[in-house]
Amino acid sequence: MPSHSGLFTTFTGCVLGIDEDNRLSLHSNDHQPSPADKLRANGEFWLCRDDGLIGKFGNPDKVVFLYDNREYNIWVETRGYSDDALEYGLIPIVPGGDYSNRFLAVNDQTGQLEIASEWKKEAKFRCVE
Repeated sequence: MPSHSGLFTTFTGCVLGIDEDNRLSLHSNDHQPSPADKLRANGEFWLCRDDGLIGKFGNPDKVVFLYDNREYNIWVETRGYSDDALEYGLIPIVPGGDYSNRFLAVNDQTGQLEIASEWKKEAKFRCVE
């Protein structure tokens, strides 16, 4: 059973990270990951700062994604499997809002995170320990 804890990476090798205010950021594939880059899904599957616990245990801080002057929390959804690894969709949801059916994705042209309306290659993430 996967722990949903580790480095969340894109198919191009970029790594998700968070700053000291739990804001989500994207690092290039030449970034040297640190323990601070580790994330995990909590018991409700919200993407959080990794506190070293798993699932429902602990009370980790949710990450915040800022996009178009709005804050989003990120819900982790297992969506596929390829090359012997699970693939995740990361769903941006306004705090207290409903499931959005949109996905966090990397814009190939800008190299920045954005919100996409479909689960395409740029919106597929993996979690590696």
